[in-house]
Amino acid sequence: MAENESLDLGGPYARRWDVPFDSVRNGGSCKDATHEVEKALYGGLRKSLKQWNEYGVSLSDLLNQRDSKQGLRNIIRKMQGHQYARLFAAAAASSGPSQRECLRCWVDAILDTMFDQICHRLADKENCPTFYDVQDFTREVLQALDPAVERIVTRFDNDPNWRPPRAPSKEQGQSNPTKELMGMSLVRVAKP
Repeated sequence: MAENESLDLGGPYARRWDVPFDSVRNGGSCKDATHEVEKALYGGLRKSLKQWNEYGVSLSDLLNQRDSKQGLRNIIRKMQGHQYARLFAAAAASSGPSQRECLRCWVDAILDTMFDQICHRLADKENCPTFYDVQDFTREVLQALDPAVERIVTRFDNDPNWRPPRAPSKEQGQSNPTKELMGMSLVRVAKP
């Protein structure tokens, strides 16, 4: 079995997070960084859920055990300490009793893990002179990501077997009304 998806920035099994990191490091806009983080989040969740399935575990299994520390420990052990599953257990321990709260805390924990690493790695670098500058920027990105996080949480809450699709590319996310109308005739032809 392949190595588990990771959230260790710069590690060999967390390469998808290098692009958002580079976007922030290179002084990219909040919009660009938000898009890159969203793509990485969707990809990481998709890959992790696939790996969980290979271990014979689903998100439903974790949700069903969210009130049992021992049950979660057993599942995490079965998945060889998968980092996303460990974050789920931490979220379950700190969240309220509702499934939705647990899911929201889990996705937030994934993002917090990545943003904490980005802040620490970029502090005192060229584009982000202090830790607080980076932290302020990542807070802006988190706020911009909130609708995407809510969509993910809602989808998992409605169907724990849902698999996140690939996030839309920048080009797909922006609609161009001219291109949309190109295939349509704007002149109505009267039939004789």
